[in-house]
Amino acid sequence: MKTIVDKILLSNRVAIVTGGHSGIGRGIAEALSQAGAKIVIVGRRTDLGNKVAQEITETNGVDALFIHADITKPEDIEKIVTETMNKFGKIDILVNNAGICHHEDAETVNYENWRKVMDVNLDGLFFLSQAVGKVMIGQKSGSIINISSISDSLVMTPQTQTGYNASKSGVDMVTKCLAYEWAKYNIRVNAISPGYIKSDIWPKIVRADGKSCTEIWLEKIPAGRFGLPEEIGAMALFMASDMASYMTGAVVNIDGGYALT
Repeated sequence: MKTIVDKILLSNRVAIVTGGHSGIGRGIAEALSQAGAKIVIVGRRTDLGNKVAQEITETNGVDALFIHADITKPEDIEKIVTETMNKFGKIDILVNNAGICHHEDAETVNYENWRKVMDVNLDGLFFLSQAVGKVMIGQKSGSIINISSISDSLVMTPQTQTGYNASKSGVDMVTKCLAYEWAKYNIRVNAISPGYIKSDIWPKIVRADGKSCTEIWLEKIPAGRFGLPEEIGAMALFMASDMASYMTGAVVNIDGGYALT
């Protein structure tokens, strides 16, 4: 009988993490690899992706592979699945972390910018889940973890980001639908909704009325601080592991209490 400690381990499991070379994605890749999972990092930054994969291998003693791919392209989705299967022969965990945000007032958003957000955050997430899901259906097991946002149910301010917020609401519903449809195949599908997590995107944050957005956000967080990528990684590890064997269709906020205000 497995102990609680045994159930958190991911020895010999294979995990794909999109956007796993930076920010929240790297925090998740680190957490899963420290628990013993073999890691496939998917992204578009080749030099950084290869560097992070090498560091994970050297530090955590697991196989790590970088695949240069764009999840908005069907041929690249096929490439991700094919190269992972060729290397490891199975896929146990998929973390759909890749995402983009466009800050602009609703009345001026053009079609191209709207589509860019939807193509990555929602369409790419679904079609990669579909492709990996077919492998997991054949295996009769798997765990898919979608990275949503507390923007799934809140209008975040002072920035304006209608497309991003709408895409994350869609992620939650995709999570629930896949969880329902694929439960019979022993595939669990859950989502994490982070609040403001400090990462390498911080320098690009917009400003509002002379006061930085980060200052405004911090005032609204009961915990009094921003989150860290490793704190999202810890929840992803739990969801991926046997500790969460009866958990599917859940959307979990990790936001320092922001959604309470």
